[in-house]
Amino acid sequence: MLSMKKKYVMKRLKLLSISILFIFQACSQTPLEEMTSDLWFEDIDYLHKKIQKEFASFIPGIKAEFSKETEALKKRIPTLENYEVACEIQRLLSLLQDGHTELNIGHNTIGFHRAPLSLYFFGNELRILAAHEEFKQFVGAKVVQIGRLKMHEAFDRVKHNMSRDNDMEYLYAAPGYLILTELLSFLDIGNSREEVTFQLQLTDGKIVNQQFTGLDWNSYQDGQWVTLFQINQIEPPLYLSFHEENYWSQYLEESGIMYFKFSRLNNQKGAPSIKKFIKQLFTEIDKVRPAKFVVDFRHNNGGNYHLSKPLIEAIKSRSWLNEKGKVWAITGRRTFSAASVASIFLKEHTEALLIGEAGRTHPNQSDNNEYMTLPNSGFLIEYTTKVKVHWPEKQGLDHIPVDVNLPPDYQSYSKGIDPVLDYLLKN
Repeated sequence: MLSMKKKYVMKRLKLLSISILFIFQACSQTPLEEMTSDLWFEDIDYLHKKIQKEFASFIPGIKAEFSKETEALKKRIPTLENYEVACEIQRLLSLLQDGHTELNIGHNTIGFHRAPLSLYFFGNELRILAAHEEFKQFVGAKVVQIGRLKMHEAFDRVKHNMSRDNDMEYLYAAPGYLILTELLSFLDIGNSREEVTFQLQLTDGKIVNQQFTGLDWNSYQDGQWVTLFQINQIEPPLYLSFHEENYWSQYLEESGIMYFKFSRLNNQKGAPSIKKFIKQLFTEIDKVRPAKFVVDFRHNNGGNYHLSKPLIEAIKSRSWLNEKGKVWAITGRRTFSAASVASIFLKEHTEALLIGEAGRTHPNQSDNNEYMTLPNSGFLIEYTTKVKVHWPEKQGLDHIPVDVNLPPDYQSYSKGIDPVLDYLLKN
C-alpha cells in the first residue's frame, strides 16, 4: 500500500491545485495560419459526414440541426479569420448537447494562447489559485472583470461555446477557457487576440487592473508557477497528493478511515493492475477493519468502467463493511464518464453514499466515444458513438445527485482543509 508522504515537493504541485489544467495536454501543434477557405471546407465536410454517420444521441432531431448550422458556418468561412473558424467549430459541436463530443479549444493542436493564470470557481467566486512567478501577487485574488465584461457576464458568454452534459461542466472547464486570449477575442470579451485585462480584487480588498499577454502552451506550462499553498506556506490537503498515480490508498489510523484515491479507471503502467490493487487493498481492509471506507473519484475523468467491478464485488462480499454510513464515494466537478458510471454501480449494488458535488456526466447518455482528426487542420475531435441508459430510475436527471452536498469553498482551500474529508472525520 502507498503511504502518505510527510512532506510535499511543491514544484510537483505547481499545476495540481486546479484540476482544469489537466484537460489541456501538450502535443504537436498545427499552425492555423496555413489554413485556407478550401481547406476549411474539406475539414467541415469531413466533420459533418462523421457526425451524421457515427454520432449517437437520444435527442431527436439533433443531427438535422447540426446539418443546418454546418451549412450556415460554411457560408461564413470566407469572412472569418482562422482562429475564428476554430472557435466556430467548437460552438458547432456544442450544439449536439453532449459532454463527450467536443473540440477542446485549449488543446495544444489549436495553438491558442493563454494568460499565465490558473482559475477555479468557489461558488459564485472565480479565484486565482496559481500564477507565474512574476504575477504571484495576484494569487488568491478574486476575478471581478475579464476584458470588457464583468466576470459573470464573461462566464455566461463562454458557456455558448462549451459542450456539456450538465452545468457542472461549466464550473470545471470554463476557468480554462476564460484565460484563452483568442477565444476571449472571438466572444468579444477580451482586448485583442494577444492580450486580456483582468480586474482583480486582492486579498486585502484592493481593486487592481492587470493586463496579461497570452502565452503559447509550452511557455505557459513551463513557467515558474506559484500556488496558493506556497503563498500561504501550508501543505495541500490529502486528496491533492500523488497526482501521477491512478490509484493509491492511505489508512488514517486515528479516525479509522481507509481512504482510497481512484483517479483513473485504467491500469497504470509499472503498477499493479486495478484488480490486483483492489485485492491488496481489501486484504489490508480486512486486517484493520476501518470504521469508514472512502473512495475518492474527484479527479477521475474516466477510463473503463468495467474495471470498477472488483471494487463493487469486494464491498458487496463484506457484510460488516457494506452498511449505510460506512462506505462513501466522493465525486466532484471533474468526475466524468466511466468514473460517474462507477459511482452509479456503487449506489445500485452497495450501501455506499455519495458526497461532495455532482459530477459533470449525464447518467444516461454516452457509453462509448471515439476520436477523429480533421484532415487539414489536424484538430482532434472527440465524439459519442454509443449511448446507454445506465440508471433507468434517474432518466429525468442530467446529473448523478450526491447524498451530502459539500462543494469546495475558498476559505477551507486556502487553509489546506478538505471539507469533505473533514465532514467524514467528524461524522
